[in-house]
Amino acid sequence: MLSLLTLCVPALALDTGFELPPDILKRVQNGIERNRKGNATVYVTRPDGTPVPGATVRARQKSHAFLFGCAFPSWDVTKAMPTPADWEQFQRHFLRLFNYATTENMLKWSHTERSKDTPDYEMADRFVDWCHAHGITVKGHSLIWGYERNGFPKWLLELAPDEVAERARRRVTGTVTRYRGKIRFWDVVNEPLHCHWFEGNWGPDYAAEAFRLARQADPDAVLVLNEYGNQWDGQAQRFVRYAAELEARGAKIDVLGEQAHDHPRVPSPSQLLEMLDTLASTGKDVHLTEITLPSDGAEVRSDFVKGRWTPEFQGRYYRYYFTVAFSHPAVKAMTLWALWDGASWLNQGGIITRDWQPKPAYEALDSLINREWRTEASGSTFADGSWTFRGFHGSYDVTVEKDGKTRAAVLELKPGEKPVLRVVLP
Repeated sequence: MLSLLTLCVPALALDTGFELPPDILKRVQNGIERNRKGNATVYVTRPDGTPVPGATVRARQKSHAFLFGCAFPSWDVTKAMPTPADWEQFQRHFLRLFNYATTENMLKWSHTERSKDTPDYEMADRFVDWCHAHGITVKGHSLIWGYERNGFPKWLLELAPDEVAERARRRVTGTVTRYRGKIRFWDVVNEPLHCHWFEGNWGPDYAAEAFRLARQADPDAVLVLNEYGNQWDGQAQRFVRYAAELEARGAKIDVLGEQAHDHPRVPSPSQLLEMLDTLASTGKDVHLTEITLPSDGAEVRSDFVKGRWTPEFQGRYYRYYFTVAFSHPAVKAMTLWALWDGASWLNQGGIITRDWQPKPAYEALDSLINREWRTEASGSTFADGSWTFRGFHGSYDVTVEKDGKTRAAVLELKPGEKPVLRVVLP
C-alpha cells in the first residue's frame, strides 16, 4: 500500500508535442512509468528500533539519474568567455537543465594539437574543473575522427601511414590517461561509417585498435561509438553490424551513439522507436548524442508531421523527441549540441536566442526535466514505521518529522533497485 502525493504530470495527461498513434502513445506512457521510475521505502524508528507510526515523510528529488546533456563550446571558463555577461547567462541556463556535458570542439585532436608536437589542453582542463565543481558528468569528444576538414590536425596529412598510426595511438592513450578519473565517457571513434581517412592512413583495424587502447588507458571509462543517420534508410542495421565487427576484433564498446540532428527531417515515432530497438538489440546502452534542430523557418521534411522549423515547431519537436526517447529502456543519455544561438554550429540551432531569450524548446525541456519528470512526494508512516513512494530515478532529500522532532537524509533511487532508507527519530 502506498501513501503518496507525487507532483508530476499523470500518464493520461502526457503532452508529447505531436499527436502519437494510440498504440505508440500507450507504449511511451508505459515505458516512462516502467523504465524511468521506481519504488523506495523509508522506515522510521526510535533509537531502540521501535517503529514510529504517523511520522510525516517528505521526499524531494534534487537530481536525475538519467543524463540530460549539452555540448559545451570551446570557451575558457576561467576567463568568462566570450564576454562576462554572456558567460554568466550561459552558465545559469546550462546548470538549470543539464547534469552532463560534452566537449564540443576543445578535445578534438584538431584543437588540442594545432601545431605538431605542441599539445594544448589548458581550455579542456579548465572546463573539466568547472564541471566537477558543479557536479556535471563529462564526456570527451572525440578521440579519433576521420573527417579531413576538422577531425584531425592538418599536419597529419604530411606524414607517412606508419607515423600517423603511431601518433594516433599516442593520441588515444595519452588523452584518456590524462583525464582518467575525471572524464568518465568518451566518444572513441566518431562517424566511422562516413569518414574513412584513418582506414587508409592508420590501417583497416584502426577503430577496433582505438577502442582497445582507450580501454587499456582507463578500464573504468564508458566508451562510445558515435555516428549519424541511423534513423534513416536502414543504416541502424549497418551500424549494428559494424559494431559487431569491431568487437570481434577485440573492441569493447559500451554505448552506441546516434547523433540525431538530421535536420530538416522529422522521424515518425515508429521510425524513432524502430531505430532505438535496433541499436538496443546489441544489448548495449544507447545515447542520443548531438541533438540540434533549427528554428529558422525552413520547411520540415516528414511524412509524419508538416510545418516549418519555427521556434514554436522546434519546441514541439524537442518535447516529442525527448518524450518518446525517454520512454525507451536502452536510452541512458540525451545531449543537445547547442544551447545558445550565439554558439551554435547550426544557424538558429540553439534553444536560447542570441539576446538570451529562452525559446519554446528551452521551456519544453525545462518543463520536462524540472517539473514533469521530477518527483516530490509526502505521506505518513504506517504502523510498522514504513512509508513507500514511487518516483523518477535520482537523488532525493528526505525529511522526517514527528512531535516537533525532525531528521534529514539522502536517498538514492537507482534504476533496477528498490532502496530502503532507515531514519532514526529521537
